[in-house]
This record gives sequence, C-alpha cells and structure tokens, in this order.
Amino acid sequence: MIEPISLSDWFEFDARHPAPTFFARPAWASALSAAFPHLRPHPVWVDCCGGRVLIPLMQSLGRLSWREFIGMPLGTYTCALREDGSLASSADFSSAIGVLERLCDALAVTPWPLGPVPVVPSWRRKPHEAAVIDLSGGIDRALRGVAGVTRRMAGQAARRGVACAPMRSGLGAAIYYGILREASERWGLMRPPFPKELLEALVSYGGDDVEIWFAQCDSHPIAGGVVLYGSEELFFWSAAMRHAFARLRPSNALNFELLHAGAERKLAWYNLGASEALPGVERFKRGLGAHAVPYDELHRESVPFNAYSQIRASVRRLRPRAHAGQQGRS
Repeated sequence: MIEPISLSDWFEFDARHPAPTFFARPAWASALSAAFPHLRPHPVWVDCCGGRVLIPLMQSLGRLSWREFIGMPLGTYTCALREDGSLASSADFSSAIGVLERLCDALAVTPWPLGPVPVVPSWRRKPHEAAVIDLSGGIDRALRGVAGVTRRMAGQAARRGVACAPMRSGLGAAIYYGILREASERWGLMRPPFPKELLEALVSYGGDDVEIWFAQCDSHPIAGGVVLYGSEELFFWSAAMRHAFARLRPSNALNFELLHAGAERKLAWYNLGASEALPGVERFKRGLGAHAVPYDELHRESVPFNAYSQIRASVRRLRPRAHAGQQGRS
C-alpha cells in the first residue's frame, strides 16, 4: 500500500514531472534537510483506487521513536501526484491520506491551495488564506487588476531609477540575507524568520527554479526577495526592504517585474502566500490585484502522541515559572 521513494528517484521523477508548487519538489525537501538536521525527506507512493499517487513529505526525527511526518514544514504545501505527473483527484488524495494516517503517530498536511484537497473531517484544521494573482490569461489581463495607486507607485520607482533583476551568483544569498536581517530587527524579531543555511541550500539545490531578485538604485540593492518556481506557480517566498529607501517604492517595482517573470514562464499563478495579522501587507497584495484563496493546515495525531504532546507543552510552560522562583530565592 505504501512504498517510500528514494531522494534520487524523486529527483528523476521531478525532472520529468515537476510539481505545480516548488514546496512539493525534492529541491525544497533537500534544502530543509540541509538546514534542519532533524528533518529528512520522506516521499511515498501510496496505492489508491485510481492508481498510485506520490505524496511529498518530511519526517521529523526526535529522541523518541515517534513516526511524525509533515507535508510540508514552515507553513508550506504538499500535493498528491499521479504517475504521469498530473494532480491526483481529491478522492485519491483523501484515500492516500487515509492510508498514511493509520501508519503514523502524527501527520500534518497543508495541501497546495490551488489544487485538489483531501477531505478528512475528523482532522484538526487551522484556516489560512493565500493571496494569489491569476496569470493564466497573460500579463495584460493580470495588470488590469492592479489598483491605480499601486500602478502609479511602480511608475514612480522607475522614474527614480529603480531597476529590478535577479542576481544569479552565490553573492545574492549573502546580500539578500543582510537586507532580511536588517528588516527583521525593524520588525521586532531577534533573528530572521529562517536561517541563512536554508537560503544557501535553496540556491544550491534549486537551480533555475530558485531566484534571488533585487530592486537596485544606483547599482545599490535596496530591496529583494526569494522567488520559488513550481510548474504552475511563482511563489514570492520572502521579501525585505531597506527602510531608508521606502520612498523609492522598490517593493512596487519588484512585484511588477515578478508578474512579468511569471507570465514569461507561462505560469498560471503568482502566489504571494499568507499574511495573517499583517493588515498593511494584505492591503499591498490587494493593490496588486491578488484575491484570497482559503486553505487549511490539517493535523492528525494518535492518542499516545497527543498525550505526549500535551505533557511536553505543560513542562515547557512550567520551566519559566521554576526559573523565576529560583531567581526569587537567590
């Protein structure tokens, strides 16, 4: 019923049939494993009524021998693919998930929002919304959805000398991570949302399907972003700007160029991801013509694993109190 596929065989399959989203591809799984030693790629073939389907997953390795699988970590997606590379139906995806859940202690699945999703009524779900622009009708149609003020700001950026292009050398990762670190401090974060090792691994494994773009003025990078390509979507995965140059509107210029880049690749979607609790970011995406696509993060745990998780969470809550008590006694 279930047959693991080796990483090399997965890369061979992906070369013939790349998944619609980069997050369901072996380059993403390999980069995750390189940056996070407790994560291991674990794609599997699952027999369903409609034939075999491939489910890209990661296995989380801990001190205990729990069978814990994620598709995929860091709030990203997975999907179910038939042997010819097409997306499996919702029914086959549901059937595959039903087989997998009986063999796992914990299984978390976030289906690609723009494809068929499994129906698993008994699972816990956490709702999200992705901001998506339809590129299937070409760039002119996509640009008709852009708000006038957003269009004017992109024009202002161009008149002020802002130019956008990808940087195809290893130096790009270092430059962008510096911009991201500076922006993270402004956002009130102790560190960037992901480690530099993940970005470097993405560049290493992703080939032409990973690009680091920059908005530059006078040959100086003032904003940038990491772009990940699947066979059907461009995903703008990370974006950061040097605040001192905000008046030049580099983010507007960068997104306009990326809309063209996605259309040139004949992709169906420009995915800007989720932006919960960030109303300013949501307004910016709406100005680009993005519409919200709801999706769910799905979780299922066995009874023993659920009990273990609750105990572990209780211990974590108690630790700061114990530490505070020791300080009070000293």
